[in-house]
Amino acid sequence: KYVGFHNFSRLFKDLTFQDSLAKSFLWALGNLVIQLVVPLGIALILNQKIRGINLARSLVMLPWIVPAATIAICMRWMLLPRIGIINEILLSLGILRRQIHFLGSSTTAMPFLILLNSWKFIPFGTLLILAALQTIPESVFEAAATDGAKGFQQFRYITFPLLGSMIWFVGFLAFAWNFNTFDLIWLTTQGGPGTATQTLPVLIYRTAFKIFRLGEAATMSVFIALLLLVIGILYLKIFAPKGE
Repeated sequence: KYVGFHNFSRLFKDLTFQDSLAKSFLWALGNLVIQLVVPLGIALILNQKIRGINLARSLVMLPWIVPAATIAICMRWMLLPRIGIINEILLSLGILRRQIHFLGSSTTAMPFLILLNSWKFIPFGTLLILAALQTIPESVFEAAATDGAKGFQQFRYITFPLLGSMIWFVGFLAFAWNFNTFDLIWLTTQGGPGTATQTLPVLIYRTAFKIFRLGEAATMSVFIALLLLVIGILYLKIFAPKGE
């Protein structure tokens, strides 16, 4: 039976969809902040000419290489109360007074998943920003130093502006990938506790393969595609740097 745009009109009246959409933006933006700031700092360190830097550049890629399923299952056990090592470490350091079920609390589940997901993405962002850093000629910094520019001034007026295009690219890539993240969330919390971590990809999976409402799931999938397309166009037309 052809239903036209009925699924779309019904979708925007669905409170569960609205809640998952809000959580998707919270998830994507929370990851975005970490995945821009931390890789930039690591890339600046790895760009230095110091002993053992090549080994450090290799080791920093390890989180990106490890499969998401491995990370999710290991961290799910490590974050458990009573048997999880993270609770034991925090208790022994005096940071916690009692054990916490980090992924079983609606207060802590989302922040810890954001940290976990960002930890995996950070090497990729670091690699891109480091590659951009190494294209900046040394003569530019030498000229700035001759004019009296110190470390932070060089970063503010030379390094950061020249990295602008790459930072914006990494930012949009991180936002789009995070908005579509499913595997890490499903393998750790399955959108729980309750709906605390139920983003749109998780809701789509539940709608399609748990209650078998494939039409509604397809509608939500099309909505995500159109939303990211619009955000991408706005990014390219308005926010992205127009020149060096």
